[in-house]
Amino acid sequence: MWAAHTGYNALKDFYRTMEMKPNPQCSNTACLERQKEYILAKLARDAAAAKAKKDEVSVPEGPVHDDNEWNISVVDDAEPVTENASSSNTLPDSLVRELPIADEFQKLSDPEEMTNSVDDLDELRKQLEVLNAD
Repeated sequence: MWAAHTGYNALKDFYRTMEMKPNPQCSNTACLERQKEYILAKLARDAAAAKAKKDEVSVPEGPVHDDNEWNISVVDDAEPVTENASSSNTLPDSLVRELPIADEFQKLSDPEEMTNSVDDLDELRKQLEVLNAD
């Protein structure tokens, strides 16, 4: 009679499972009787499983479901998938990029824009001083 045993190894945080074999030299007579019962039952189960395997009708391989509601398809990994560089930057209509594309981020701004932003900063400081003066 085989018994399933689960042990815990705290050093590896691992639950191991092992099958324990019966002990034919067991001193308990009830244990020896259960072992004999198990061996007889196992022989009957093995014979029934072998008969069922012979009688088993081969099921033709095909789609499990006739309809494909979610349009799921299985693609072979061995086939290389080729994508255009332009298609990788294209998003569907419902999606919007929140961050700029890396190429756009790398572009340097014009020096005229930098001077305009400094002028705008001075103008903002003046407006802040006017508001704080009240």
